[in-house]
Formats: sequence, C-alpha cells, structure tokens
Amino acid sequence: MADVLVVAEEALVSIGIKMILETMGGFTVVAADRDSALAAAGEHRPAVVLLDAHATLPETVPLLTRLRDLESGAALVVLATLAAPSTVLESLRGGACGFLLRDSQPEQLVAAVRALASGVTVLAPEASSIMLGAACRGTPAADSAVDEIKQLSDREQAIVGLVGQGLTNAEIARRLFVSDSTVKEYVSVILRKLGVANRVQAAVLAYAAGLTTDDLD
Repeated sequence: MADVLVVAEEALVSIGIKMILETMGGFTVVAADRDSALAAAGEHRPAVVLLDAHATLPETVPLLTRLRDLESGAALVVLATLAAPSTVLESLRGGACGFLLRDSQPEQLVAAVRALASGVTVLAPEASSIMLGAACRGTPAADSAVDEIKQLSDREQAIVGLVGQGLTNAEIARRLFVSDSTVKEYVSVILRKLGVANRVQAAVLAYAAGLTTDDLD
C-alpha cells in the first residue's frame, strides 16, 4: 500500500516528485505511466493519485473518470503547466478534487498532498473558485449547468451556492441555522441529483450556472 501514486509519462517528472514527497513529506510513493495507472491504483490503493497533465489533458480527463469510477477513495489531483480555465474546469468535472501547478514549490506540493490525503480540496490560487465562475458564465456550458442546478429544490440551490463559495458544512449550518448533520444530508442529496462525485464538481456547476445564495435567475 502506498500513500501517493504519481502518474506521468516523463521519467524525470516522476522521479522528481517521488523524491520531494518521500524526502520532505515522508510519504510512500509509487509511479506509473498512463497505461498502467489503473492497475497501479488497484494494487497499491493510494490515498492520493497525482496525474501530470503536461500537454496531455485530452488523455487526462478520461483517465480521471476511470480512476474515479474505481471508487477507491483516493483523492485525484491534476498537475498542470498552466491553470487555463478549460483545463481547470475539465479536470474538476472529470473527478479531480485538487489542481496544482508544475511550478509549485516543493514545500507547497508536500503540504497540498498532505491536505488532500486528509480529505481537503486543494486548488492552486490561479485555479480558485472565483476564476471558475468567471470562466464559465456566458458559455454553452453555463446553459447546461443551469438546467442541472434547476433540478434542485430552493433549499438545495441555496446550499450548493454556499458550497460554491467554499463554505464547510459547519459554516453552512451556522449560516442557515440548521445542524451539521442536516447540511451533510442535503449535500449528499445534491451530489446524487447532480450526478457528481464531490463538492468541487458541485461548486463548478454552481458557478457555471451563475448561482448565488439569493436566487437562480
């Protein structure tokens, strides 16, 4: 069993990331290329899968989806050269719960992997939720997102809007004067109705639809 699986086509990338995470973070790290990624994930059951998307995003998104469908519980994170809006959105909608840049400092990479392993979503500043919202609005994807969001009740739309702002269940509960467990139940229902795997994907849809905590026009 490994802590981290690094998926990359370039040996130098795999070796470099493995060295950083093992020496600075104390993680157990294994590496694989794209062809062997699914088998490696099944064999090693890592807490975090880090996919290098350098110039290969069209191949990365389908792989993200297949890894997500394994339902292993691994946190999927994409490592990219640039945080282009399309790259970030496609990665998150494909199943990633983290998005990091290749020029991240070693200590930032270690901290991000540690956070991801504990269940926290990690986005590079350039891939913040504000940018996601701005990138989606006014595009064909926004129309689709509005249709999906409108499946939700008024209360569910309010909650997914707060999720889109990055609030935790506890923060949402305080805002709406309900219990944490009630919010958790709502979030589970929201994810199921929207057909998404995690809060990040729900947040992407909320921003794409222009959803606010007040209403959905």
